Amino acid sequence: MRKYSFLFSGTWIAWFMMCVVAAIVCAFLAQWQMSRNDHLVAENDKIENNYDAPALSAAEGLPLFADYDDTQTWQPVTLEGQYLPQDTTLVRNRPQDGRVGYEVLVPFRADDGRTVVINRGWIPTGDGANGLPGVVPQPPSGEVTATVRLRPGEVAVDRGAPEGQIASIDLEQLNERLTYPIATGGYGLLASENPPAAERPAAPAKPEINYGPHLSYSLQWFAFAFLVFVAFGYAARQHVRNEEWDRAYAAEVERKLAQYYDAQGNYIGDVDEELIIRELQMADDMPAHLKSLYRPKTTRRSNTVTNEDEEDALLDALESQRN
Repeated sequence: MRKYSFLFSGTWIAWFMMCVVAAIVCAFLAQWQMSRNDHLVAENDKIENNYDAPALSAAEGLPLFADYDDTQTWQPVTLEGQYLPQDTTLVRNRPQDGRVGYEVLVPFRADDGRTVVINRGWIPTGDGANGLPGVVPQPPSGEVTATVRLRPGEVAVDRGAPEGQIASIDLEQLNERLTYPIATGGYGLLASENPPAAERPAAPAKPEINYGPHLSYSLQWFAFAFLVFVAFGYAARQHVRNEEWDRAYAAEVERKLAQYYDAQGNYIGDVDEELIIRELQMADDMPAHLKSLYRPKTTRRSNTVTNEDEEDALLDALESQRN
């Protein structure tokens, strides 16, 4: 293992620590994506289990509006009582089907005296320059049987709203505006009412079951955390192999050059170092990184006169005689 002793050098320890940090970041992102996936799974389970479930009676369902149980989200509840249309409130800036409009909130007083808020649906903005709705459909009067689905109240937002409007379904804020108490744990999203109104706001579509890409993203981040160390190990192995190739290549150059010198180091023949090195470069077993990085050395020329030199001198002499 001595060949891996370089791993204890400052440079390689620093690289390893960077890998540890990168792996921690990847693991954190993986857990974040997994938590988002878990949230979607839980929300989808509520839709599948509650949306089309049999409706609870008023006695069973009314307490849930005050003391909200998140597991009961989308659960239908049947209420009997009367709408209080004089306290209708519009929730502004609510998109649906690519348009912006309002959601219509109307308090509903049950027969036992408790009051809950019912979201009767969505209406578009009007054609006027002020963007207000043209007509707000009125709820049926008198005794009404309304089936609603449980929804949690929304958080307050730091936006103002004109008189008769609200920026979000903040039930606490709405309770402060009214002269009578309402349940502030949750509200009801209207599913049906009897008798039906002459005209009612647009009902929202059933929420889609969508798990999204979060699980696959989480697995990818876990894989990245593992691959960081795989890359570190590969880099260390390549470093060892490069050093082995460098030593082998240097030994081969020395071996080829040694044949032109005797035991005492005296020169015994012509040698072109550049030719020898290029010959080694063409060998299949030469490391690729050395081929790409190699720059030919200055060729050491021998003082021995070659046949080519003699031919050149003879041609020069003949040319001089002709002139």
